[in-house]
Amino acid sequence: MLTLRFDGLYRPLTQEGGTAPHAGVMCYGWVISRNGKPIARGHGGYMRRNDASSNIAEYLGLIEGLEALLDMGAEDEAVEIIGDARSVIDQMVGRAAVNSASTRPLYRRAQRLASRFRRLLWTWTPRRKNHAADQLTRRAMKQIRANTRQYRETIHALEMEQHPDRSRTLFPLLNLRVYQPGGLSV
Repeated sequence: MLTLRFDGLYRPLTQEGGTAPHAGVMCYGWVISRNGKPIARGHGGYMRRNDASSNIAEYLGLIEGLEALLDMGAEDEAVEIIGDARSVIDQMVGRAAVNSASTRPLYRRAQRLASRFRRLLWTWTPRRKNHAADQLTRRAMKQIRANTRQYRETIHALEMEQHPDRSRTLFPLLNLRVYQPGGLSV
């Protein structure tokens, strides 16, 4: 059985040059394992002018992890998906509604991706037991903040963006995926 662990991390942007109050950086991390042995991992982040949140960051981690599983051709594998955001797990299995308009498109995207797999088991876990994915989200945040030029340019682009339809655009800052050779071999 494969395991996908995912996590998300949100940090609001300060109000320095008039940045919108819900602007922020949303980082994610995911790890795919077979029988406890990691075979793929990824992390990255986005910046958003409006409606950035930790829930959206969690969905980004889930989506990126599901896309990696598809890249690996794992549609017919049994996959346990583990996350520490109970709301995301509950929404994905239908125990909770998605009430946020800004989350709904990501939820629908995650549902479309999940529907391509034969056997998914959804499991919530406490944050302290989701260490590997959590560490990758923190690594993403450190890498994004370390590239101060890109970070500042993206904040400037957010501040200059006046078009209301683009205020919810995700500005990519980092996306890294690493696959182990032969990772899906049994």
